[in-house]
Amino acid sequence: MSWIWSLLLDSLAGIDAQVTKVLKSYLENFNGSWKDNTEFLNWIAKIRSVVNNNNTALAEKFQIRYTFETYNTERLVLEQQISDRIEELDSIIPHQKLQKCLEFYLNQRSNLKTALKQTNKKKIEKFAENSAHCPYYNFDINEYLKNLGEASKRRNAL
Repeated sequence: MSWIWSLLLDSLAGIDAQVTKVLKSYLENFNGSWKDNTEFLNWIAKIRSVVNNNNTALAEKFQIRYTFETYNTERLVLEQQISDRIEELDSIIPHQKLQKCLEFYLNQRSNLKTALKQTNKKKIEKFAENSAHCPYYNFDINEYLKNLGEASKRRNAL
């Protein structure tokens, strides 16, 4: 019966070593916009703590590993979306003839570059806020007031 326990303990030790090895690999390979990203750096500190603490339970190592992998995958996808939008803005900005649109797109690009260093939640918010097209195209205030006046006349006629 003791050989079963020995086999089980050896297997658990092997699994623990493998999970620890994967966690260590995260400490050596950083991808994306990780510099100045406090959320990412906090994850790295948490992983480093788990790896350096020999008393960390295997279940906790698994939890850290899979939670980090989920977070990091989302982070990299969001950063790619933001980078793609920045690239799109870089191609749009030089062709802007309307000053308001130029400012609108320059502001978007600045916000998105800042978002690369923020939490995933902020990345989602900033990407959504800064993916719109310029609202100032084809806007003629006189035409708007004329249409507004005609609509008001129609309403009063009813």
